Amino acid sequence: MVAGRAVKLMKKERRSSHRTQWTAQFAVASELCKRGYEVAFTMGNHPSVDLMVHSPNQEAFLIDVKGLYKKNYWAISTKKEKPNLFYVLAFVPDHDHNRYFILTQAQVNSEVEADIAVARSRNASENFTGITWKRAEQYEGAWQVLPK
Repeated sequence: MVAGRAVKLMKKERRSSHRTQWTAQFAVASELCKRGYEVAFTMGNHPSVDLMVHSPNQEAFLIDVKGLYKKNYWAISTKKEKPNLFYVLAFVPDHDHNRYFILTQAQVNSEVEADIAVARSRNASENFTGITWKRAEQYEGAWQVLPK
């Protein structure tokens, strides 16, 4: 019985998606505060955005945070254009530093459309859309796209 218990302990547990998302939201809020932004959490059950933000010059905007703890595919769907909506893809691993990929809504919609086009060319399902890790890398550290 002890051997079975040891094997069970050695298996890596899957990290909760709630834990990853909350970690990502707080990490993004912290980074924004360091940069002089004021941040409020939406705290809804199924919010369409995660953070309400005021820039240092008091321009209001919204952020949808998507969190990952392993390098993977960012699952995102296109949304109807919303004024002043931005995305931060937050990589929040257990044993490394956080990384942030900042995009406008237009950039996200464009990347998702490109992903759909690739799926169509491969006759693959278009039901699971998003942005690949490799494509997201070009937006790393692009805090300058946010309102000043």
